[in-house]
Amino acid sequence: MADKPTFGLEMGAAACRLVVIGNGMAGIAAVEAVLKAGVPFSITLFGDEPQTHYNRILLSDFLAGKTEQERLFTRPKHWYTERGIEAKLGVSVTAIDPTVKEVTDANGDRTPYDALLIAAGGLPFIPPISGREKNGVFVFRTLQDTEQILAAARSCRRAVVIGGGLLGLEAARGLLNHGLSVTLLHLADRLMEQQLDPAGASLLKREIEGMGIRVLLGSTAEAFLGDERVEGVRLTTGETLPTEMVVLCTGIRPNLALAHQIGLKTNRGILVDDRMETSQPGIFAVGDVIEHRGKTYGLIAPLREQAETLADVLAGKDQRRYTGTVCPTILKVAGIHLTSIGDFLGSAGMEETVFLDTEKGIYKKCVFRQNRLVGAILLGDNKDGPRLFNLIQKGADVSAMKGSLLGNVSLEGSSVTSGVAALAETDLVCNCNNVTKGAILSVIREKGITTRDDIAAATQATTGCGSCTQIVDDLLAEAAQQPTPVAVKKPAGEKMPDKSGPSALKTLDLEKIKQEGLGIDFARLREEGSRALTAEDYYRLKTYGICSQKHPGYFMLRTRIPGGSVTYPQVMALADLAETHGRGWGHLTVRQDLELHWVRVEESLEIFEKLEAIGLTTRSACGHTLRNVMACAHGEIAPDGLFDVRPWAKRITDYFVKRSDLINPNMPNRLNVYFAGCSDCAPDAAINDIGFVAVDRLTDDGRRAFGFELWVGGSLGAHPMLGFKLKEFVSLADALPACQAIFAIHMKFGNRNKAKSRLKYLIEQWGQPRFADLFEKVFLEKRNLPENREALLPAPTDREPRPALLRRLGNAVLPSTRALLSPGAIPQRQHGYARLTIAVPLGEIRAAQLRAVGKISKWYGNGQIHFTKEQEVALHWIPMRVLNRVVRALGRVGLSLKGGGSRLLACPGTEFCTLAVTNAQGSARDLLKHFQPEASEKDALWRSISVHLSGCPNSCVKHQVADIGLAGTMTPVGDLRRFSYQLFLGGKVEGGVRLGVMVRKGITEEAVVPTVDALLDLILENRLSGETFQETVVRLGTDTVAALLEKKIAPLTPAAPEALKMIPDLIQV
Repeated sequence: MADKPTFGLEMGAAACRLVVIGNGMAGIAAVEAVLKAGVPFSITLFGDEPQTHYNRILLSDFLAGKTEQERLFTRPKHWYTERGIEAKLGVSVTAIDPTVKEVTDANGDRTPYDALLIAAGGLPFIPPISGREKNGVFVFRTLQDTEQILAAARSCRRAVVIGGGLLGLEAARGLLNHGLSVTLLHLADRLMEQQLDPAGASLLKREIEGMGIRVLLGSTAEAFLGDERVEGVRLTTGETLPTEMVVLCTGIRPNLALAHQIGLKTNRGILVDDRMETSQPGIFAVGDVIEHRGKTYGLIAPLREQAETLADVLAGKDQRRYTGTVCPTILKVAGIHLTSIGDFLGSAGMEETVFLDTEKGIYKKCVFRQNRLVGAILLGDNKDGPRLFNLIQKGADVSAMKGSLLGNVSLEGSSVTSGVAALAETDLVCNCNNVTKGAILSVIREKGITTRDDIAAATQATTGCGSCTQIVDDLLAEAAQQPTPVAVKKPAGEKMPDKSGPSALKTLDLEKIKQEGLGIDFARLREEGSRALTAEDYYRLKTYGICSQKHPGYFMLRTRIPGGSVTYPQVMALADLAETHGRGWGHLTVRQDLELHWVRVEESLEIFEKLEAIGLTTRSACGHTLRNVMACAHGEIAPDGLFDVRPWAKRITDYFVKRSDLINPNMPNRLNVYFAGCSDCAPDAAINDIGFVAVDRLTDDGRRAFGFELWVGGSLGAHPMLGFKLKEFVSLADALPACQAIFAIHMKFGNRNKAKSRLKYLIEQWGQPRFADLFEKVFLEKRNLPENREALLPAPTDREPRPALLRRLGNAVLPSTRALLSPGAIPQRQHGYARLTIAVPLGEIRAAQLRAVGKISKWYGNGQIHFTKEQEVALHWIPMRVLNRVVRALGRVGLSLKGGGSRLLACPGTEFCTLAVTNAQGSARDLLKHFQPEASEKDALWRSISVHLSGCPNSCVKHQVADIGLAGTMTPVGDLRRFSYQLFLGGKVEGGVRLGVMVRKGITEEAVVPTVDALLDLILENRLSGETFQETVVRLGTDTVAALLEKKIAPLTPAAPEALKMIPDLIQV
């Protein structure tokens, strides 16, 4: 690249003709730099697309619905004309003739040049996948691509995104915002492998999956299926994904067509020197199309330096040299903040400092070489990105500040300055446009600027990739707090993040909120959405059955199912709700509710109206309320059942829900009520605040009287306690007055301190005799109320709806033997009929599956469907002669009868719940995948036990009463405090409740499977002939089991401690 021509003034201003190929961000940056250099070039600019210049970086925001199309365009037509630029938009250059120095365009016109700049950018790489030409297969590169994707998304329910880099993640989230079910495929073993280490990528995957995006690693598409339009994707693993659209985000390749045509030297891109000149004198290149010193750049940050170097050369100064750019990679996916800079992987001889907070999804890492910061990863909290970036650029000695660079807490535990406060005024805030903190503060002070848009107009900050937006907002807020404050005008619809949202619930005065009122203006929410919610409103929503989930703008909605039973019309309507508002899924809880995720508050009124039409409600399903009243469904059909108790569950529900506006503000905490109708379900009464167990007795005149045992004070959670029997016998008519009395005592005397506000703590404080004495007095008052004396009561002779008489007579002559049935089909005491239990792994049920069980209950049963406390579905009155037919019908929708497998229960965990600290569902899926059915002694043991996984200590799936219980919590592990699991053993419900004992802690999510596997081995090695898992644990004792397990599994310690400094987080549980 010798014999460099001289440009600029020495050539004569009138002779300087610059032709620019490319109207993208690189081309425009170069034109602006040349104009700023002051040389009167005659500029002709070609652009393949017909639009004026737009910010391609903001296409992800446009796709996600976060910005309007008009805001993409930054250079209107008059911008070109005012600067004397001949803009040929929608016109491609088809040929270059370096000999005569002219270009030929698609119209056949020829344009001469003195200097030629190729800024043609990149082209999307399209893998050679069979069927890629089908309708519904898109790339994501241009504005036209984005418009086509948005148009298709309006009529699609499912999408597959191929590529787990920056663009793929942003595309997946954008489609998710439009209500599609999204699967992300990535060929590598981790997401964003060019920007993240394995630890960061693992946490990112968890956060992406927590949004509702299915992520498949180590897999990609082999073929796109369908006729003219894509209908599915066949993977290299053999799996087929049904879909209506595919978006390819498999990388960008430099557009080298023109370079190859004229013989420019290329490798991965057009080779340029430090002057941005190619192998052909007078032809330059910048942007995505180039390769410089072995590197290609697909980011906006290098464009400014490249453009300024080019302008210096063209102006004849020829003093600047481009030596490369340290590029921070920033992910703009809503809810995930990620910055990756420099040499983040590190190598031998380097030192690393790491901070990890798995509850909040924060991972930070700094890499040092000889006391200089050379790389960093900030995931979950990247406010310190500009500060670290500036330190890397400067190559400063950071030996005195290594322990505090990550911002959260120093190694000694003292607070450190972070975010905008840690930036010097000379530090860059906007790398795209070279804007410092000082420049921004200067225009705020001198011009009284109060909005982000005004900052953008004055300094160009935030107009590039947009990643500095939060820093600019923080600077505006900082300026507003100075002695001479500037009134900060909030952008429309925005709220200061520290004053609202679910994260603020921990600091709220809930009692004050209750007394101020629990009403919500749902009509306003329908218009304004979640932006209109205050932190107090997030609590109020709970009393309407709506809880925040870990995805901005989306909520969990819980429908009460009194007694766990619904009718055929109700289940069909619930399936429609799941399809319309829950992305096609519902979640069955251990309290017999049905939850929908991915609900928007804008949809609340519509959902309420649909539920009201079928006799159901979400009212009081969450918060400090009467939660769903549970009931055993087997009272009439089980051999040892007395009567159907569900009508009493319905009566209790109706009474308290109807009065919830008066009752809920006075509740110190929630109350759980349970009705048992058979001996198998009776023990559950002891682990609920109020428990009723069906009993009978002979009266003085020899008649048989039905009633209930009354239990009170049971609860699991972080401090489990078993209830006690308050009364041996309560008449059927007195069930409601008994509840009224307990509610009254709870509301009047319950502790308002949240940590001690459950009913069990009041009983513990008073003692059982004092509580029982007061109950008798209040109970007498309640049972004598006119509303109770005159109420129409259900009768124990009321029977569950049955099939028609002729069908019952036909089944009566058929033989019935339990040996012929599977564990999921148990004979009823009514001859010829079975009750079926349908397995619903982890409680996750599709809308189509809800419809299928509804139809089966209508066609073959009694038209009722029962959601069980084991997250399963039960059907009654199924004729034994049609069992095979029913099993086939279930199989067509991916369901089966409950087999002999382990009873594995899990709450949603961190995938959805804001209280969870571990991914209970993910760990449960790992266990299911590991323990595949096989003919072995270990498999038989696995299938015989119960395993319950809670994502937090609150025991939503009752981990203390399982053979193996796992509960998420924070545990010190060496010098690191990590969110992990505690292991409980020895718990049970069957035959009488026994609480499990915690035997091990610090079980990280990746250690769950090895721990359970080792535990099963331990039991097999030590059990006696014929012993169950539970019997072996009891005989050995939990201390002995814990000691034996300790020998099998070493305690977890941080990896490579000599090279890793762990900074403990400040989270308390």
